[in-house]
Amino acid sequence: MSGAWRSATRRPHGKWSVWKYGWIVHHRVIDALERVRGHARGLLLDVGCGAKPFAGVFRGVTYLGCDLVASPFPEDPRPEVLARAEMLPFRDGSIDTVFCISTLNYLPEPVRMLEEAHRVLRRDGAVIVEFLQMAPPDQPDDYLRFTRAGALELLRRAGLEPLECVPIGGLWARVGLSAIHRLKSWNRGPTRVLTELPVRALYAALQLVFDALDRVRLDPDEVLAHVIVARPMEATSPLTARAVPPATAAAPDRGTGGATTRS
Repeated sequence: MSGAWRSATRRPHGKWSVWKYGWIVHHRVIDALERVRGHARGLLLDVGCGAKPFAGVFRGVTYLGCDLVASPFPEDPRPEVLARAEMLPFRDGSIDTVFCISTLNYLPEPVRMLEEAHRVLRRDGAVIVEFLQMAPPDQPDDYLRFTRAGALELLRRAGLEPLECVPIGGLWARVGLSAIHRLKSWNRGPTRVLTELPVRALYAALQLVFDALDRVRLDPDEVLAHVIVARPMEATSPLTARAVPPATAAAPDRGTGGATTRS
């Protein structure tokens, strides 16, 4: 494949890059983050940043990416910080916003990451984190899935109070993910020069169809993931404490967000 084509296919997803693997989820994640980005401010730490595909969503923040030394995303932009999510090299109360997408399901003990987020957060800071509920397994280190109730319990154990919960995708999006996941497995090896364009065309067709079906009706209990905004419990007085609002789907023209891959 030519260098220009390789560059185009590796470019971060956009809202209408329907020919890219995972668009059915990725554009919904962007929609969800646009709904909650008002909670982000100051110094934002993206834990498990990969190639920083969502950096452009946040405005007016100082954006720091954090990932493992052995990150599977060697392309630019590189992370500013190399560290484990459970051992962040920052002082207590030094970060305004902790952002974590497509990471918790790869951690055997995700509550440790949430406890670290709590530790490094300022008293009035916020976490924006995705909890994956259903998606094709990404072997070998894909450990967990989270219901909404399970996600809220993990946040509580880490001393974080949920403020907003945005559901991402639904059952039809899950079916669409399985369909394109199989296509991706075919588009490998020496025959890729022949399969690349047909597979990309099928990505576009299948993702558009399943995305349309998914918008007919979204069951908030049967979704791909939830993006949840939370803050330290000690920042909440008894008079202002309240339950997290029920997860509600966005109007069809706004989208709802989605579980995603870091590519």
